[in-house]
Amino acid sequence: MSDPVGAEREAIEHDRDLAWELFDFQPEHPRIPELAMSVLARAPQFTGMIILLSMHRQACGDVDEARRLLRELLGRRDRQFLGALRRLRDLEGSEGDFAEAMRLGELVLREDPEADWFDHMDHAAAVAMAADPQRGWALIDDAVELAGRTAPEAYAGALGLRALHFLSTGTPPGRFLVAAQQAIEADPSETTLSTALAFAYLYDYRPQEALELLARVLREDPMDEVAQGGMVVARAFLDPIERGVGTMDDLRRAGMGEIAWRILRDKVFEAGLREALAALEPLLPEELAASLRPPLDLDAASASGGDDKVLAWHDGQLPGTGGRWGDGSPFRLMSGAEIGEMDEAIERDPEAWPQWDAERDYYTQLFTDDAGAYLIEGSGGRLVRRSAGRDDEEVAASLTDWLWDRVVAYGGDDPRPGRSATGSTPPESPGGPSVQRP
Repeated sequence: MSDPVGAEREAIEHDRDLAWELFDFQPEHPRIPELAMSVLARAPQFTGMIILLSMHRQACGDVDEARRLLRELLGRRDRQFLGALRRLRDLEGSEGDFAEAMRLGELVLREDPEADWFDHMDHAAAVAMAADPQRGWALIDDAVELAGRTAPEAYAGALGLRALHFLSTGTPPGRFLVAAQQAIEADPSETTLSTALAFAYLYDYRPQEALELLARVLREDPMDEVAQGGMVVARAFLDPIERGVGTMDDLRRAGMGEIAWRILRDKVFEAGLREALAALEPLLPEELAASLRPPLDLDAASASGGDDKVLAWHDGQLPGTGGRWGDGSPFRLMSGAEIGEMDEAIERDPEAWPQWDAERDYYTQLFTDDAGAYLIEGSGGRLVRRSAGRDDEEVAASLTDWLWDRVVAYGGDDPRPGRSATGSTPPESPGGPSVQRP
């Protein structure tokens, strides 16, 4: 097939370039497929238009057609093979199929011995999500090192992308802290990472540094809700110390650092207690749903000694219905009245409740097995089993995490970073390679 020449080629290239420009301006623009098909009709070898059509269909919400177009193009193995492979890798990642994104990322690296740092980073992030977080994080570090050696102009972007991937894949806060510090040193204007770094400082019990960083973020964007929330948490760290009624050791014993980091996760990924309860409600097994009481009104829930969000969802569970949660334990939700009666009993006769010290111990009763054992929210927000004659035993990192585990067990999606890939969104690239425009 001969290539078009002269005025014919100029006209084709004009329409090709216009189609790409329209996509940059408005990815769903209805003229994009018209122009792309016109180019392909006159010059079938311009198969970059198929990639553009796929991107357009994805932008319009037709992911299946976008995938079909790319797979069809891959079958041709023409000069757009690598471009199509990269696009399909990115599509599967954006759709939450990180196992397939990992497979395609490995194929890119095999097909292109000169693959750049961005290809290595993409593959590494998919490994962290789909296979082995520790290996994925190490590969992300390797990709940053590759950027520093081969593309120094992109090094700051690579540092930023590493920190974002660390955040989205559930990296421990200590590791994220170091990565975020390096990224912000390279690009101080990165406010998203600055806010997350402030929460990492809180986890590390460095509230003054967190406060200063959050103040800088809020000077640039006073409406940043996550930063506003971080400022409230930072003040909660500092206020008792400044008033001389608490120490940093008190905050450590209460697990305030863990709570702060979880607040960030819940806010950024919409993975908090309210979201977990809302996700759980339509998935409840029939027998379990029938055992739950109607909700308390907001005022009564707030006035109770229990968790107001839980009690405003369901005011406990009928006695004798423990074990219906499907987690192998005999516990049921306590009602607001039961929690209030228990609090009064502890206050009235503390010697009968030797493990319960409301003056020095942080706890909120949540579940009971109706036989003297309880699941409570304890220090650090951890969900703990407490019963007479035995040490407290951690059941889950938090009530919220326990509830999300139930959502997953009942077939729902999990928004927590580093857990289920479904519904999660990879971080935006601060400057990855663009698709070749033939």
